[in-house]
Amino acid sequence: MPTPQCSVIIPAYNAIEYLPAAIASVLIQQIDNIEILVCDDGSSDGTREWLQQASRHDRRVRVFEGNRLGPARARNYLIENANSEIIAFLDADDTWIAGKLSAEIDYHLKNTDVAFTFTDYRHVDMAGNLRSTCFGYWKPHWAKPDQVGFKVLDDAFNELLATNVVGTSCVVAKREFLRNANGFAEELPSAEDWDLWLKLAALGKVASSNVVTMHYLMRPGSETSNRAARISAMKTVLAQSGAAGAARWARRHARARIFSSKAQSRHKAGQRSMACLFGWISFLNRPDSRMLREALAFTKYFAMLPLSWYSSRPAGSK
Repeated sequence: MPTPQCSVIIPAYNAIEYLPAAIASVLIQQIDNIEILVCDDGSSDGTREWLQQASRHDRRVRVFEGNRLGPARARNYLIENANSEIIAFLDADDTWIAGKLSAEIDYHLKNTDVAFTFTDYRHVDMAGNLRSTCFGYWKPHWAKPDQVGFKVLDDAFNELLATNVVGTSCVVAKREFLRNANGFAEELPSAEDWDLWLKLAALGKVASSNVVTMHYLMRPGSETSNRAARISAMKTVLAQSGAAGAARWARRHARARIFSSKAQSRHKAGQRSMACLFGWISFLNRPDSRMLREALAFTKYFAMLPLSWYSSRPAGSK
């Protein structure tokens, strides 16, 4: 069997509801010389049985078993078992749009010094309704509307530290660079993807495309409990960025995102005064229109508290 052009990496845990669509979106890329590596991470919903059947029908599907490795370790495990030098990531609940992969493979073959590429993607809710795109929401200044094809970011490390617009399921990377970066940080409870993109950006070039190539499913769940772990991990990544020589402006922008996450977490918990405070700290670290709107929104919710709340607060309380 010839060496595959690309190895697709998919970690899966209790993903039977979504995984068939994810793998189908790989197969419609119409690239025969490809392998799809899926790690069933101890599922109990029939994911393993479905994968075994899928691998019998299509030899491009390779099934590996984990025992609650978690996404970072599962991806690293699959990377080490991949046969291609070009690695594409796909989460089990996301789907690719037809034509995504061939363009990225072609770009990597022609640009061997590029560590990884990524594209824009669109959010999709549970009802199947299309929402905003990532680039459309964050509006990174380097994503020019008239851009055609892939473009190398001039200051990728600082740009991605300041605003992480990289969707994991959009990334195609060189295995050599992934190994040199030591893969996903397994010790981080969250944000291990952001950490890896920064490590890769420090090792090689990064290129992006405005083309929407992936649908990201917005699943409800334990968002509040996960947010605390993500905030903690983001702080760790930001602390490490100083040793990597990050620019001051990029660190301030990253700090703004952390305080924004804190504000959202406090708002969800009903702690509106703290949400308002963190919202304005976020704006002070990144004084742009988006952070201003967010700070004003938290201020509005804080102002809507009943008068009894204010009268019940002891003098000088925080």
